[in-house]
Amino acid sequence: MTQVSDITYKGYILTATALPERDIYTGMLAVRAPSGTQSYSGILGEFPSAIGAVRYAFAYGMATIDCRPAPGDE
Repeated sequence: MTQVSDITYKGYILTATALPERDIYTGMLAVRAPSGTQSYSGILGEFPSAIGAVRYAFAYGMATIDCRPAPGDE
C-alpha cells in the first residue's frame, strides 16, 4: 500500500510518498513553495519500511529548503 504524508516546513508544503516494490519501499517528495510553484524529487532511495521512506523524504526536503547537504551526504 502506498503511504502519503504531508507536513509544512518554513511555509513549504512537503508531501512524502512511500511506494511499495516487493519487499522494499521507494521514497519520493513533492515540494510546494509559498509562491505556489511545485518541484518533485524523483526516487530518493530504497528503504525497508514505508515509515523510513517517508522520514527520509521529509529530512531530504528540509535539508534542501535549508540549503544543507541531504541526509547521508554530509
